[in-house]
Amino acid sequence: MLTDSNVAALEKIIGYKFNSKDSISIAVTHPGLKKNTKESAKNFERLEFLGDRVLGLSLATFLYETFGDDSEGELAVRMATLAGTDYLIQLAKQTKIIDCFAIPKDFFVSMNKTSSSIADMMEAVFGSIYLDSNFETVCKIIKKLWAADINKVVYKEKDSKTQLQEIVQSKAQGLPIYRLIKMSGEAHDPVFEVEVVACQKSAIGYGNSKKNAEHDAAKKMIVKLQAEKN
Repeated sequence: MLTDSNVAALEKIIGYKFNSKDSISIAVTHPGLKKNTKESAKNFERLEFLGDRVLGLSLATFLYETFGDDSEGELAVRMATLAGTDYLIQLAKQTKIIDCFAIPKDFFVSMNKTSSSIADMMEAVFGSIYLDSNFETVCKIIKKLWAADINKVVYKEKDSKTQLQEIVQSKAQGLPIYRLIKMSGEAHDPVFEVEVVACQKSAIGYGNSKKNAEHDAAKKMIVKLQAEKN
């Protein structure tokens, strides 16, 4: 349950005291909590939307100023790492910001656990700071939080959907077709089931988002096509 101590603890970590607690209270409350209404869930999504853009511009500015010799492509790789879901989750844990969040009790024990919601909440926090102050203030906070890892870069391999597309194209076949079969589970812990069809074959994938389910389906399709080749 959210208490004033949640916000107070967050203020201490980020070094900023909120003038109004309205937006930040929404940001640090997981939308999957049963007490939440459709309206509060909508407000959370709006904050996340704003925070994503605020974070993006703040980080882009930070990287632009820090790495004056980098090309656009090099800056893009740094950005993909530092603004990605995995890094946001890691940062939330490292700084203990995650301890300031009001999260459903079963969130971390669910078999289909998705931590991507933590990344969403981090973005909502930045949206709240921006609304409560200005861009310069939120930029300073983001620079402080990211300072230790600003040099971090992760070069990722091609994702499974890209790999599958290239395999299919090499066979002179049409592009893979993805279809959402169904979505089940709780609102805060969904399970998506997606089918991919390519080269007259199909595979089913599962994930905590439609995107992740598509990637899972693509991986399984790649295995099928490779087995056929062997």
